[in-house]
Amino acid sequence: MESTSDTHITECPGYLRVDFGSCNHGELEDIYRAFAHLCVDKHVNRALLKAGDDYAPGHYWLRNALQAMALSAPIPADFKLALVPSSGPVEAIYREAQQHLRAAGFNAWVFGNDDEAVEWLQDRSRGGQTVS
Repeated sequence: MESTSDTHITECPGYLRVDFGSCNHGELEDIYRAFAHLCVDKHVNRALLKAGDDYAPGHYWLRNALQAMALSAPIPADFKLALVPSSGPVEAIYREAQQHLRAAGFNAWVFGNDDEAVEWLQDRSRGGQTVS
């Protein structure tokens, strides 16, 4: 039987993509947990998280996922995290996460769409504040 996370997490060339789609609170927790495990197990250094039509407060699980990653293994210095919100409430949560992550030295940014996020993850950004 396929787990919920299997339908939401895709290994793309050069990065891990998480599409939350339409998830409930419990599914969000499971997907974030699976995301953290994959990042550690596969030494992921770039990820795109795309929120969907889901439970906005459930995206606070991002903090728990990153804490679990940090406790399991050092997060790579070149780790890049692109966050693509689906709504105002999710954007507020992702912007808060961006602020905390950047203060802790991580390269995390909120993007308006997938294309911008993928360009940045693949080091094809043309400029601006997210050039890394």
